[in-house]
Amino acid sequence: PFTSLDKTISSVTEVLKEGRCALASALAAYKYMIMYGQVESINQVVNAYLSITFTEWCWVFMDGIWTITMAFSLPLAEAAKKLSSKRPTASLLGPHTLMSACGILATNFLFLVIALLALWGQDWFQCRKWDSEDVSDVTTIGDNYETSVIFIVTGYQYISSAAAYNFGYTFRANWFRNYVFIFFFVLWTVFHFTATLTATKFSCIWRLNCDNENAVRFVTSTEPEAIYNNFNTTVMPMSFRVVLLVLMIVNLIAICSWDYFVVNMALPKVGPKMGMAEDSQHVKSGEGTLEAELN
Repeated sequence: PFTSLDKTISSVTEVLKEGRCALASALAAYKYMIMYGQVESINQVVNAYLSITFTEWCWVFMDGIWTITMAFSLPLAEAAKKLSSKRPTASLLGPHTLMSACGILATNFLFLVIALLALWGQDWFQCRKWDSEDVSDVTTIGDNYETSVIFIVTGYQYISSAAAYNFGYTFRANWFRNYVFIFFFVLWTVFHFTATLTATKFSCIWRLNCDNENAVRFVTSTEPEAIYNNFNTTVMPMSFRVVLLVLMIVNLIAICSWDYFVVNMALPKVGPKMGMAEDSQHVKSGEGTLEAELN
């Protein structure tokens, strides 16, 4: 405040608002990277159990493009206009952080299970199950329906989880004012939904709803690669694609509702009554407010 162009005590409140925003944004990015690692680990375990893996472009988007753009843009929100009556949590393992991360992780895992159960219950899938146990060549074990469903559902969780953490509650500006983040969120959502619902060269980038006619090259190849399965296709019926789309949308709504209503609104009120230690300290209004905040 002593270097501010505005030489008034109000500069202190601006510092406090920016500091709280920075702390809340840092924790949001921290939780997102935790979620990224946990979703990735679940994917690896499920893939190993089924003797499958994602294709090259899937890995490029999951580990590179989606994660980098979401993690980069998530903390870009501006500070809230009004100084809140409490501080954001500063605890990496406090109730607020753990409830947020664990709740979203459990929800994401639940929707992955639902998607796989829905796939295994499809009549058209019964004669198209992946039955190879040869994992010596990872470039040939990604063209199957199991991989497609896992990538569609959990791939979007890399995007939707960031959306849940974009809520700043009372410390950051409204979620829709993080314009860079909203741009990337809408862009990757359109990409993902389009690849899920269509059967074109675009969807074949990720080997989704793909056949030999529309096949494109891998990251490390120079020519289009044929589909590596006995059916020469990974195209799913439109009715099932719609089911997957609905699952992704409901998954998004569920995790956003969990973080906004349960973690940010209900937990601070209910937590202390249940014996949970508060990890965000309230600051009394009136005289001594700034002193209490600065101590």
